[in-house]
Amino acid sequence: MQFDYPNHSGEALYEDLHRPDLNDAIASCLHFLENGNHCREIPAHYHDFIEVIYGIRGSFLAKLSDCEFTVNEGDMLLINVNEVHSFHHYEPCEYYCLQFDPSLVFTSPAYSTGARYILPFLMSTSYRPQTNKSYSLFATKEELVGTRIPELIKDYHEEFQTRAPGYELAIRSDIYRVFLWYLRRMEQEGISLYHASNIRQEDIVRLKSVLDYIHENYMHPVLAEKMAKMCNMSYSYFSRFFRHCMGQTFSDYLLYVRLMEAEKLLMTSSRSISQIALDTGFSTSSYFITQFKKHRHITPKQLKQKIALSDPMRI
Repeated sequence: MQFDYPNHSGEALYEDLHRPDLNDAIASCLHFLENGNHCREIPAHYHDFIEVIYGIRGSFLAKLSDCEFTVNEGDMLLINVNEVHSFHHYEPCEYYCLQFDPSLVFTSPAYSTGARYILPFLMSTSYRPQTNKSYSLFATKEELVGTRIPELIKDYHEEFQTRAPGYELAIRSDIYRVFLWYLRRMEQEGISLYHASNIRQEDIVRLKSVLDYIHENYMHPVLAEKMAKMCNMSYSYFSRFFRHCMGQTFSDYLLYVRLMEAEKLLMTSSRSISQIALDTGFSTSSYFITQFKKHRHITPKQLKQKIALSDPMRI
């Protein structure tokens, strides 16, 4: 599958990977080869799938919302759900691109233990709360030496291409092993992916319904009282429950989501700052600017100027 986006309106494009031929089991497995093809640039886009890219030949530049990487042969880049990213390819360029829906793989009742580990990736933004750090990960070829990651990625690709009987099980196994390595690496770096280690499966379901609601309605007033009723909890119990699970208050998380959505628009659209504030649920543009500067240590205007200097086509 090759990406070709002729639309240069400045908006980040949402890439819909839901296809009926995939039977809702695994999102997709892509093999990209650039050799004289006109598609050198892949503009800013995002999707509700995790994407794992592994370099085979050549190199390309990957730009994420807070950083950029040159992906060479043997390097791996994991891009989280809803992370805005774009690519610039250098010919010839070849890599594996694995894309899958984490909720389908990790949150069935049979995998309730794994669900608590994947929940951060299912949250409505791609950043770790209170850190301004992405869950996305870049690993060099040298860092992957002695691991099974290259073998697992190649097996994933081969299984998807051949689709021999039981290939879905093989692919799931490969995904689990890749994520086990990823989770342990994050823990070694002192990053805990999940605040509450003893959360129950039924609580994960409740919490995910709240997170989904916030993601779909952050541009409107979202009240904790309504979320408490949705979970069949009292307001005070819901407040404690949410903080226990997420490591922050409901209002702080809602602000966090709105800031992240606003940052996407600042980076990928030509809308005015006041319009972005309105579109992401802030009562006034002055309040938006104050909160953005407080949490991002840069004003919205400065961010737009920074993006315009680095990529004039985008703004």
